Amino acid sequence: MATVAECAADDGFLRALVTAMTAELVVVYNLPVDAQPPPLHPQTRYLLARDGDRAIGCCAVEPVEPGLYELKRMFVAPDARGTGVSSALVTSSERLARAAGEARIRLETGTRQPAAMRLYERAGFRRVPNFPPHEADPESVCYEKALA
Repeated sequence: MATVAECAADDGFLRALVTAMTAELVVVYNLPVDAQPPPLHPQTRYLLARDGDRAIGCCAVEPVEPGLYELKRMFVAPDARGTGVSSALVTSSERLARAAGEARIRLETGTRQPAAMRLYERAGFRRVPNFPPHEADPESVCYEKALA
């Protein structure tokens, strides 16, 4: 059974998962091989999912504005997909945002990631118009969820 806990931005396991996520997105979206995710806000909080000593998933919860966080860098190792890890990360990110007093959480994913879209819709996220910087990207899909 996977456990999810906060970790530091420079955690080696987190960095390895973000590297794997980036490599996967390079292939899925035909990005340049040296593509890198943009830096996140210094107050971003990170979650790491583990199965024993093995890191199997991660995400970041970035403050956007008062009352709003953004879920970013969501990734689960391919051999751990379909085991509930992604749902546990989403639930943990919502809990983290709620505990910080945030009222909403949003995210962006892509049209070439239908499993991610299904995950977020099952978790209660609703599609919203694409927010910056994704508003002109036809492959972006944005979601938001109110945190009660």
